[in-house]
Amino acid sequence: MPAQPLNRICYVEDDEDIQKIVRMSLERVGKMTVEVVSDPMRAIEAIKAFKPELVMLDWMMPGMDGPTLFRKMKELPEVSGLPVVFITAKASQAELDELRALGAAGTISKPFSPRDLPEQLRAIWSKLP
Repeated sequence: MPAQPLNRICYVEDDEDIQKIVRMSLERVGKMTVEVVSDPMRAIEAIKAFKPELVMLDWMMPGMDGPTLFRKMKELPEVSGLPVVFITAKASQAELDELRALGAAGTISKPFSPRDLPEQLRAIWSKLP
């Protein structure tokens, strides 16, 4: 279990409405600091600059989907060790199993309850080595 509480999250998501819901949920309810990145092509630079403790990736995004971005992160030493949680409504069980095999920390299904999201993330965080 990580020694420090979960405070800094980078969320890569192209949908502005979902960005707002997640930011409100994590900042107001969860008392976390959230950096939202709407362009997956700029996500890795933003993650390096923000230095989050955990990264949340949307599954489906224009330009580069979450799984592709995750694989790119795994190739870069500066971000390869960050825990990644996928937010998805579309992924099949086989795809989710493949991501876990690659090292994803967890998944959260859409639709989710904004009230419960901080606790869902903390539950995933608490299981990390």
